[in-house]
Amino acid sequence: MSSISNDYIEATIDVSKVNRMFKELNMSTDESRKALRRGLAASARVIQRQAKSNLNTVQNKASGTPLSSTNLKKWVRYVVYRRTLGFRVHIQQSRGSSKKENPSFLLKFFEEGTNDRFNKKVKKERIFSRRLRKERYTGKIYASHFFSNASKSKIGEAQSTLQKHIERHIQKIASKR
Repeated sequence: MSSISNDYIEATIDVSKVNRMFKELNMSTDESRKALRRGLAASARVIQRQAKSNLNTVQNKASGTPLSSTNLKKWVRYVVYRRTLGFRVHIQQSRGSSKKENPSFLLKFFEEGTNDRFNKKVKKERIFSRRLRKERYTGKIYASHFFSNASKSKIGEAQSTLQKHIERHIQKIASKR
């Protein structure tokens, strides 16, 4: 059973079955937390992979060329929460020094799009001449919704496989002992 809200989606699993597995395999608290976190991470990666593959399909509408997304893919990330059981898949905004090193700010524009953009009129003063530069059209980015489409299409798969991922990681940890 799952419920959808504006900011998050909740999924429930068969807790009694998971707890029974922990008891039968005599798992410690640390081992059980590790299995749960790994299961949640595996479910989060389902959505992350789809978002990255959708990013490959984003194209520059002006020239029709595909977007060079190799450096942008690494900014589609997931986080498994430490205290509460859950995860978040998001576009991380970088806090880098230059736009060449950290172009993650571009992902927001490709996801949501922009309006028509113009350079503003700038008064340039020089020693010998004065001129006024005209407003210049600099383009528009069309919304691709690569991230929201990925999360909508794969959230069902992530929810349905969550129980399976958790059970598989419980078995993995138990077999290593």
